[in-house]
Amino acid sequence: MDQIYGQTSGREEIIKNFVEQYFVPYIKSVNNYGMITFKNIGYENIYYLNRNLDNGINSQRYILSLTNGSIIAISLDSGCDGQVTDDGENATCEGGSYYTYIYIITDINGLQNPNTYGKDIFVMSMKSNKFGFYTYGSNRTGLLSYCNKNSGYESRHCGRLIQYDGWQIKNDYPW
Repeated sequence: MDQIYGQTSGREEIIKNFVEQYFVPYIKSVNNYGMITFKNIGYENIYYLNRNLDNGINSQRYILSLTNGSIIAISLDSGCDGQVTDDGENATCEGGSYYTYIYIITDINGLQNPNTYGKDIFVMSMKSNKFGFYTYGSNRTGLLSYCNKNSGYESRHCGRLIQYDGWQIKNDYPW
C-alpha cells in the first residue's frame, strides 16, 4: 500500500501490477479478464438495495472469475487533502486528488441475479495495509441504517454488518 498511497497517475498500471503480484499467484481463477468493465464481462445491471442502478458498471476494474463462480473486481479510489466546495456546490480537491484505497468488489454468485450490493455483492477495502469490509460506521445501529432496503450507495456496507453479527444474517435486517 505504501507504493500506491499518494500516487496521482498511472491508475491502470498500478492496479494491474498490484493484482498480478498480490492476488493472481494465490487464487485459482477461471478467467483473468484484466482491466475491463462489469458490462464487458456480461453484467446487465448492478443495483443498490433500493433498486437504483450503480453507474459504476462501466468503470474499469481488474476482474477475475473464480472456480466457484464468484467474481472479484479490484480498483483504486482516490481522496484528497483540503476538500472544498466550489461556487456550483461541487466538491473539489484544493491540493489535487491521489490514490488512497484499493476496493475489492466480490459478487458471490457471479453473473447470476440479484447482482445487488448487500445481497450477493459485497465491498471490501484496503488502506494503509489494513483490510476489511467497506464501512463508515463501526456500531450495529449505524450499520443497520446503511444496510436497509432504502439504501443506495450505503448498501455497500452490508458485508460489515454481517461480519459484525458473527457471520449470521439476523432477522432484524431491514431488507
